[in-house]
Amino acid sequence: MDTHLLVGVAVMLGLIGIAASRELLRSLRAQSQLVPVRVSRPVRSDKVDPK
Repeated sequence: MDTHLLVGVAVMLGLIGIAASRELLRSLRAQSQLVPVRVSRPVRSDKVDPK
């Protein structure tokens, strides 16, 4: 095969890979939006107030 053709194919595959990885990262970032969760702490009955 021609060297210029191989270089062209390699460049096109690289650009396709970059575009695919950017799209994948964008979708993962949108999916991982953190939502605050309110946690209530239970009161421990074995805690004695020292006086």
